[in-house]
Amino acid sequence: MTTQELIDAIIPAVDKFGGFPSSVKFKIGDASVIHVHNKEVVAEDKDASCTITMSLDTMKEIMAGEIDAMSAVMEGDVEVEGDTSVAVSVQGLF
Repeated sequence: MTTQELIDAIIPAVDKFGGFPSSVKFKIGDASVIHVHNKEVVAEDKDASCTITMSLDTMKEIMAGEIDAMSAVMEGDVEVEGDTSVAVSVQGLF
């Protein structure tokens, strides 16, 4: 899955969710960095209030509804740095 494909998959979820008032950086797999602020979703490595790191497989499983985002955090499949209150709201994204 390319970075653009990830962005295309995340945009509808962000639109439905209403966006993030604080900036969030998703690090997906080895190379994909996606920055989300409000409803803007871009492939840029900008400073963010919260950084969420996961493998591409974990991202696919969360988006497919196969695993729960917060369970993945608790099990260590998703790492969260920075503002954890923003990370909690990620549950609403998926």
